[in-house]
Amino acid sequence: MDERKRRILELLVEDYVNMGEPVGSRTLSRKYQLGVSPATIRNEMADLEEQGYLEHPHTSSGRVPSDKGYRYYVDQLLERPGLDRSLIEGIQASYRAKAREIAWLIHQTARLVSDITAYPTVVLAPRGEDARLAGLSVVILAPALAVLVLQTDSGYIESRTVGVPPELMGSDLAAMVAEISNTLEGVPLRDLENAMVKRLRGDLWRHHGFWLEVIQRLASRGDDEERVALSGTRSMLNYPEFRDVERLKRVLGFLETESEIDRLLRTRVSGRVEVLIGTEVPADDIQDCSVVTAAYRAGDQVVGRLLVLGPRRMHYGRVIAVLEAVSEELSRALEWA
Repeated sequence: MDERKRRILELLVEDYVNMGEPVGSRTLSRKYQLGVSPATIRNEMADLEEQGYLEHPHTSSGRVPSDKGYRYYVDQLLERPGLDRSLIEGIQASYRAKAREIAWLIHQTARLVSDITAYPTVVLAPRGEDARLAGLSVVILAPALAVLVLQTDSGYIESRTVGVPPELMGSDLAAMVAEISNTLEGVPLRDLENAMVKRLRGDLWRHHGFWLEVIQRLASRGDDEERVALSGTRSMLNYPEFRDVERLKRVLGFLETESEIDRLLRTRVSGRVEVLIGTEVPADDIQDCSVVTAAYRAGDQVVGRLLVLGPRRMHYGRVIAVLEAVSEELSRALEWA
């Protein structure tokens, strides 16, 4: 594609993203100093349409980008905007709270991204069945009452308040918890009970019934309830593309079906930010939308993903920049957890 066509395509995409109306040659000529006549621009747009980069709605004399046009724009023309320093600091501050439970983190992240981008956002939490024990600790609240805290290698934290046999209180309880933590570090959560039966010795074994019950309660995460966080669905009403009731129902149905979201996000194996446009999206109900996804990590391991869904005339640069910043802060928060 020559430079003039590239420039016309770039301006047309950006004008359509901002205004939501088909773009004509006179509009481009009037708004931008292209150094050529509207007739020349019209001819170039016709060529771009013939090559599959533009589409011509029947009810308008203007043109809109096709999926191919958006893809070329994202891959070849997009200049990613920098985020304001105040926005970066706001994102960082959102993850400085003392609470580090994964449920809080993923819901905080979904709300934060949807607030900034004004698009619906989904965050997928780490899979509990794949997690390994990273540590076990205890906080004594009162005689015969304590909080036991389990942490996994993916940053997940679960806590339970438990009644403790009187003979285990005080320093003995703390020492036992430390010993269990050291003994079982690295064991998958699904194998914790079997590992305890095989490895507990001495005083720990004498109270193995209590410890088995505690571990069982801590390791049962309730993944089905906590793995997906969704925020910002009302923002869809701000876009003309979603004012068609049937279309809105299809998109909402997708966003509210955990298995569909899980299937889409689990197929994204790259650690990079990825953009899927229109028919590139492997989900029938949202193939007239665009999706941007990003991975977050615990250490070097990708443990979950973020997804932003919007119309094809999405503000791609800003969404990409926000997801990069937020996924970095979420990954850092999991390291601090």
